[in-house]
Amino acid sequence: MGTEDTGSRGEAECHILLSELCGRRDPLFRPQFLGDKHPALDFLVILLDRPEFYFFVQVKATRLGYTKNPRRLRVSLEQAEVDQLVACPAPTYLVGVDAAARGVGYLLSVNEPRRRVASLTTKFPIDSTLLLDLQDEVVAFWTTQHTRLRNSRFRE
Repeated sequence: MGTEDTGSRGEAECHILLSELCGRRDPLFRPQFLGDKHPALDFLVILLDRPEFYFFVQVKATRLGYTKNPRRLRVSLEQAEVDQLVACPAPTYLVGVDAAARGVGYLLSVNEPRRRVASLTTKFPIDSTLLLDLQDEVVAFWTTQHTRLRNSRFRE
């Protein structure tokens, strides 16, 4: 599988992960793929219960697996990409996808200035619990009208 195929698979897996039903009839989120419309953002994700609220996602996928100690997904986000995400005036997240597995992805907040991401923490696996927490975080951001998301639950 080539790099482009890995990226496409990662985007598809991300869409599936973010569309999880979480025990509901409908998903919490509607991910809208942006394609090549923005250099640093892959998805605009709308909260279905509050369609005026949204966040952005950059997806990185790998078939290279994990580092050993600590266990981290082997994806990276260069400093220029980090800076573009931080500059976005809405909540922004990196989703790392293990393209060698099905349904395995991890989330990281990229809302505050930081150094490049050399590998991705596995502390925040995308599951129903995380998605519910993510919804709460995004709602809190928009209802308090902060200009920048601070103190995300999904930080290193």
